[in-house]
Amino acid sequence: MNPSLLQAASDYFSHLARHFPVMCASDEFHFMPRVQEAAQYYDRVEDFHSGFVEEQLSVLADYSALFHRLSSADLPLEDAIDCELLKASAAGICLEFSRCRSWRHNPLFYLKIAFIGLDHALNKPCGGCEERSHRVRSRLEQLPGLLRQAARNLLQVPGTHRRAALQMASDCDRYLEEIRWNAEHPLQGCDPGLEATRAALVCFVKYLESLAPVGDGECPVPPVREILRDHLASVRSLTEVYELAGEDWSRCLEELNRLQREIGKERSWQELYHGYMPSRINEEDILDLYRGEMESLKAFFRGHGFETPTGSDLPVVCATPTYLRSTRSSASFSAAFTVDERERDFFYITADVAETRGPEAAALLRKRIHREFRFLTAHETFPGHFLLDSTRRRLPNPVRSQIESPLFYEGWAYYCESLLTECGYVEDPMECLVDWKRRLWRAGRCRVDVGTSIGLMSWEDAVEQIAQAGFGREEARNQVERYRLNPGYQLCYALGRFEIATLRERYAGRMGRDGFHRTLLEGGEIPFHLLEKRLQGLMSTDL
Repeated sequence: MNPSLLQAASDYFSHLARHFPVMCASDEFHFMPRVQEAAQYYDRVEDFHSGFVEEQLSVLADYSALFHRLSSADLPLEDAIDCELLKASAAGICLEFSRCRSWRHNPLFYLKIAFIGLDHALNKPCGGCEERSHRVRSRLEQLPGLLRQAARNLLQVPGTHRRAALQMASDCDRYLEEIRWNAEHPLQGCDPGLEATRAALVCFVKYLESLAPVGDGECPVPPVREILRDHLASVRSLTEVYELAGEDWSRCLEELNRLQREIGKERSWQELYHGYMPSRINEEDILDLYRGEMESLKAFFRGHGFETPTGSDLPVVCATPTYLRSTRSSASFSAAFTVDERERDFFYITADVAETRGPEAAALLRKRIHREFRFLTAHETFPGHFLLDSTRRRLPNPVRSQIESPLFYEGWAYYCESLLTECGYVEDPMECLVDWKRRLWRAGRCRVDVGTSIGLMSWEDAVEQIAQAGFGREEARNQVERYRLNPGYQLCYALGRFEIATLRERYAGRMGRDGFHRTLLEGGEIPFHLLEKRLQGLMSTDL
């Protein structure tokens, strides 16, 4: 790597680790790189004092200008790719703090920093009980101040965020009680900090309850066009993405209707989907079901060229931590942060879905976690997020080992889902119907994300689109409300998968499919137009 670029990247990452120690160590904040230096600061939390965000935006503007100057030089392709990743990373953080401004209107932002930070202090690898107790005590001492800062900083809170935050706060209170009686990790001298944090949490809840929530559409969100161009580093236009999603939607509907005719003409594909339940579901504990599926997927896909990186065990399958149960999806992946072999990846399952999303939505989610377990496991673990993350953090390049791209990250995981039917792991027509229903949902989410942002889809149109993907209207409304508060993320699944499939069609014939997949994984989560240049360069070298 160019020495000037290497030094700039090192300074940038070091700055972020010092000022955002929890966010850099967590996969909950998709705009923040996973800076491994943050492992030195498991005793600190973010300090959102008055003027902090403005200070950081100024520093980030300087780094962004530096990365742009470096990119204007005549750099080799690999250095140019690293420069683009750094520019996109800085742009994503700036968009979050200057345009999205979650720190001003989303109380979940602070609750996640507080309790993910506490979880890390308690559970990340350490030298023993004394060090662990010190980390927990230190972070507990800082959490009341963080929650007071949250109350000062939050200006307008949408109803959707307020409801979610109140539920999470209730779960966080239970989590504090679990820490107090944690037999696995006994703590020394932490009771005063636990009491102070609980008292601060109670005050924060009272503050949230006193707020009059605003409409979800009243809070500022960054234009999806800027997110797509600057943070996701895509060269496609929003109109093009919307049209691609529409073509995907039509193709999925055709396949679902074909499967409906094959399986049973008397019922619609929606009725077939909702009436389907794999026979083995009732015979196994839900965690054992997912553990077994993960092992089966690994064994199958090893025969298709996918290998787990050396020193990386499969994720631990366990119940979602109490404090995250209301905010995480029913099946989610939590990646290890460092390459320390003592640190594990986790595959979280929420078997008992909270009723806060409404009784209809909760009932559907409970069934879906059983019905879609094969595809959820492939997406979250092997060969999806887990394999990608395990490979990324072991890359020798310090930029690519620490920067994730939501477009690549979610596109890869969705692409891996589609391999189940393509490679013959799933052959039963009903399982194939489940797959195509999930694909339809991805296409619908992309259309909603883009269509609502460029005026091609109203809010009611968006709800109808998600309902047509096989959801009740209550759940469809809940999804659309969440999507429009986090613009630019839902398009990542369908667009990312499209980009990977397109590149595979162009290059896997000469590289071989195994070689294509290996090149993608070992190259980092880079912009797709640059990935194509990289593939072209590698192939010309091999000639």
